[in-house]
Amino acid sequence: FVGQCLSVSGTWAQRVAQAWLAYSLTHSSFYLGLVTFAASAPAFLLTPLAGVLADRVDRRRMLLWTQIFAMLQAAALAIAAIKGFITPNWLLWLATVQGIVTAFDNPARQAFYSEMVQPEDLSNAIALNASLVNVARVVGPAGAGALVAIWGEGICFGVNAASFLAVIVALLMMKIAPVKRRASSVGRWEAVQEGIAFVRGKPALRLMLLNFSVFNLAGSPYLTLLPIQAARLQGGPAALGWLVSASGIGAIVCSLVLASRATTSGLPMASFVASIVAGLALIVLGYSQNFVLSLLTVMVIGGGYVLTLAATQTVLQTSVGELMRGRVMSFYSVVFLGIPPVGSLIAGMAAERFQSPVTLASGGLICVLGALYCAFDRKGRVVSYAQVS
Repeated sequence: FVGQCLSVSGTWAQRVAQAWLAYSLTHSSFYLGLVTFAASAPAFLLTPLAGVLADRVDRRRMLLWTQIFAMLQAAALAIAAIKGFITPNWLLWLATVQGIVTAFDNPARQAFYSEMVQPEDLSNAIALNASLVNVARVVGPAGAGALVAIWGEGICFGVNAASFLAVIVALLMMKIAPVKRRASSVGRWEAVQEGIAFVRGKPALRLMLLNFSVFNLAGSPYLTLLPIQAARLQGGPAALGWLVSASGIGAIVCSLVLASRATTSGLPMASFVASIVAGLALIVLGYSQNFVLSLLTVMVIGGGYVLTLAATQTVLQTSVGELMRGRVMSFYSVVFLGIPPVGSLIAGMAAERFQSPVTLASGGLICVLGALYCAFDRKGRVVSYAQVS
């Protein structure tokens, strides 16, 4: 937990510094979006294959290698930035390397939870990790802003490279019984298809992934549009900082509530309700002219998102055996890593054409309709999720 907290904070610091460096080098909004997209795009293509690998190899060893490669990527970025020979093309290639490493890291990390804790503690561990990520989302960018202002972007990249040592040491210190992986006679793509067939055969899993996908596509881009909302409220950078912090606070509160739950009962429906409430809050945020009201709605949206995220992750983790865990969690990783950049790109173009309020409200309406579709069957009855496990 401590090692991951340090590492994720460093990763968020690198994201902020990398975006700032991309814009400083080119003064191009398009290039800024391209670098962000390059750091996420590999998830679409490589994460399902990485899930197959996580089902066939030692996951701790796989995580060790991904952490080492991530550390080397951050170190290369730090050296290039500090020495002054970083170019836009080099930044783009290094962002792509980061995306490739993340595509292999996330499925292994998600599948590794079950080896670190007992089954009865799994949902609590997942919720605690969600709170950790959201704390890091507040601490990392704030630290990056101070470091960039004083010493420049290269120091942020160097700090992130050093932060991976905490996770590497933690992984080496763990005393975990080795898990024997059963040899598979099927190829990689056939193994991916087995995972798809498994999820399709579980209505609750399929619908929760669908709901999470809709939220990531239409709802999560609100963060991209928050600077516009802050400007509409005539608050400037300070208002933006408060809005981002409010989102993190809502996320932390909901993740701690989930961490205190003793069972996974009711989580599918809870995720749909959270998506509906967050969608309604998005509609209010789009047309809000009051700063306090905007703070409250952003807090609700942040809480709703992390509740949907953690509930989906928990139900997936507790509904699948070890032989299929890596592949199933890779689908979650595709939704978590790959869809938000696409949603942000669409939201940016929509806001330029139709204005930010319409874009936010439309995204909220899509979230509400998507969650209602997943929660009710064709006859208008609440879907039964007794078969989730």
